[in-house]
Amino acid sequence: MPTPVSTQRRTIGEMSADARILYDFITKHFVKGDSQFISYADLVAAIGGRDVQAEARGLLNTARRNVERDFNLLIETVSGEGIKKSDSVAGAVDQAIKHVGRTSRRTARRVVNAMVNREIDNAERVQVGVGLSLLGAMDQFSKPKSRKLLETRVKENEAKELPTAETLRLFAG
Repeated sequence: MPTPVSTQRRTIGEMSADARILYDFITKHFVKGDSQFISYADLVAAIGGRDVQAEARGLLNTARRNVERDFNLLIETVSGEGIKKSDSVAGAVDQAIKHVGRTSRRTARRVVNAMVNREIDNAERVQVGVGLSLLGAMDQFSKPKSRKLLETRVKENEAKELPTAETLRLFAG
């Protein structure tokens, strides 16, 4: 039976007023001004005291994503302090790669531990096996040794990035 129209999730085509205020505030400091850092306290004050690390976190994320998209910026968080404009694109990529590897290993370990002494049907076993294989591949691709192999090949080909098929061939053996 289809879900009633009143409970279906629908996207809103525009930002809320508080997200727009944060967007303008970030734009004023990072794009029009020469600031490199905005504290959480300043962001909280901009929207009238709502905590951007708790209840208004989504508003800040929306504003930040839109500023990044509209002005081709990279904005990173400084844990417990605020947000900063970053020029280190490579640093953001490295951080994401480490996160993917760590998340892959942790999730695979949790799933394997949960499967001990548990009876599952064949379809679920196949699904879990495929998922664990993908997590293992992500973990392997995120290791420094794999990165060095890819860096060498990219330099040899003088390319910005390798096609996916060629990347997979490198690790085939």
